[in-house]
Amino acid sequence: MRSSRFRRGLALAGTIGAVIAVAWGARTTGHAQAGVLLAGSITGPSGEKMEGVIVSARAEGKSFTTSVYTDVDGEYYFPPMEPGKYKVWAQAVSFEAGRADVSLGGTAVRQDFALKSMKDFEAQLPGDRWVHALPEDTPEDRRMKTVFRVSCGGCHSQNTALLSRFDERGWKNILTVMSRIATAGYVANVVGAAAATEDMAPNPLMDYYKERLARYLAKVRGPGPSPAKFVPRPRPTGEAILAVIREYDTPGNGYGLPLWENGTDWSEGAPSKTNRQNHHAMDGTLDFEGNLFFTDDLNSNPYRSVGKIDWKTGRITNVKVPRRGNPRAAASVHDLVADQKGILWFGADGTLIRLDPATLKWEAMTAPDGTPVPSGGFNAVDWKGGVWSATRGASRFDPVTRTFTQSRNPITKSKLGSVGTYGMAGDGDGNGWVAQFGIDIMVKHDPVTGKSENVQLPPSPNAPEPGLFTGDDRRIFDMMGGSLYQGHGHPWMHTVRKPGGGPDAVWGPGWTSDYLVKIDTRTLKVTLYPMPYRDVGNYQSVVDKDGMVWNVFTNGDAVAKFDPKTARWTWYDLPTRGTEAHGLQVVTVNGRVQLGVPYWGSSKMAKVEFITAEERRALKSAVQRVAR
Repeated sequence: MRSSRFRRGLALAGTIGAVIAVAWGARTTGHAQAGVLLAGSITGPSGEKMEGVIVSARAEGKSFTTSVYTDVDGEYYFPPMEPGKYKVWAQAVSFEAGRADVSLGGTAVRQDFALKSMKDFEAQLPGDRWVHALPEDTPEDRRMKTVFRVSCGGCHSQNTALLSRFDERGWKNILTVMSRIATAGYVANVVGAAAATEDMAPNPLMDYYKERLARYLAKVRGPGPSPAKFVPRPRPTGEAILAVIREYDTPGNGYGLPLWENGTDWSEGAPSKTNRQNHHAMDGTLDFEGNLFFTDDLNSNPYRSVGKIDWKTGRITNVKVPRRGNPRAAASVHDLVADQKGILWFGADGTLIRLDPATLKWEAMTAPDGTPVPSGGFNAVDWKGGVWSATRGASRFDPVTRTFTQSRNPITKSKLGSVGTYGMAGDGDGNGWVAQFGIDIMVKHDPVTGKSENVQLPPSPNAPEPGLFTGDDRRIFDMMGGSLYQGHGHPWMHTVRKPGGGPDAVWGPGWTSDYLVKIDTRTLKVTLYPMPYRDVGNYQSVVDKDGMVWNVFTNGDAVAKFDPKTARWTWYDLPTRGTEAHGLQVVTVNGRVQLGVPYWGSSKMAKVEFITAEERRALKSAVQRVAR
């Protein structure tokens, strides 16, 4: 009788595994088909069922972690997993983590967790929740909170800046050092930035506010009692629990394997940005097989320009484009995008590169006359297949005719200071869009007419209250110019980072304003949509095949889907703290949307997949039947 039940359970698990494997892009003969079902329940201190808890599992000797969410009944269900020894843990903000060593064998294994409350849980919080906790009871509090927003984030998340406590003198010392750090000073030899030195002129904004900001931070994160009120975000519910997230280590050769715990244990806070091994994934995407590709950019990795990750094994294969003038080193790469045929495109040393994801053969693009096709660090593919690059304006390359057109931005200098070009998008009509975040302008480039026109964005609805910044308090912002420090704009600007193009609209993530900016590509009408939370640091917006707008939050450790028809957000928390994700790409794999999310702050590349409610119920049914 037991043997018969076991065979029925094995057959059922195999059937469900095959369904899920196909849905997630696996071959039906792959390892996921005959895997083991891992499931369990999460309860709180009073035995209450906990929805939206992230449960993670990592096999012994593997370089990736798989994570799922619990449902309204507090139950979690993993996709079929390979047999073996696993570490399994469950985490929710304000609770101690549940941990277990689990051996997966047979057809199904159950592992339950009862979580205990945690009194001091602020280290578990993503960066935006730290800013939310800062007091704003008085005008000076609100001024300093605003100054903190634009001065103490960008090169790192706010949970890194506020994790430790210092007295007023300590904070003043920290601000003095930070005011002299170049945007990319720790990699000055790569990008040509001035290295930080003791005689470097300080950042005027930080220098001006140093005394007052130090007093404010000592009050909030000093040795004494703090007025900060820490409030976690609500845990995911409903559709948001249907994500399956795989996070892959992206070590840099020569630096050893990173600790895979980087950002994994929330109670330890975000990993240190000063540790170079923690950031080896600047941007990334997927191929049509569901494999991941990522770039290192500022790290000057001598072994690779692009890395390929086999999604089933986690194995990394390096692709090296020799650096101009130093072929022993690899060219630095920022953006990495896939076109409608699955071909990958990126810029390396100012030249556009085509990469075949199947063969990993790359080719530097040239025009029919042999002229190299220019490419900046920011790239995009429009909906007609043209490959765009931000190049002191924008250039569009046609892969079919191998011709390119180039145009300049109408504004190259501004009274506000740097125009701060950052990000490239392509729309449904084949136009290119450049984000000039330093002056809050989006530039539309029409390759057919050669016309380029500006779209000036309206003021931010989240601008500081009138009268909060007057006199010298206001003039210091004007003196700094629009781009300010670490890519922040004035507090009353949007500061669009990396925009995304759709069939009839371009979407800009307002880094400073926390608004999603929509521009109708034909009428140029601008519409603003508030993001679910403030200070999340929306770095990039991307539009999928169904018109959904996906966004990645550098400080919020999350991705979110925005539905333009309903103006509804669906928020997905990521399993790692301190992700500092600088990019996001969306690819259709076997008819399903999958996300590629690089974790610049913790040296990982994530693959986010989605199952349907019906498929989740099928997994639940399979587990229940095997257990009978």
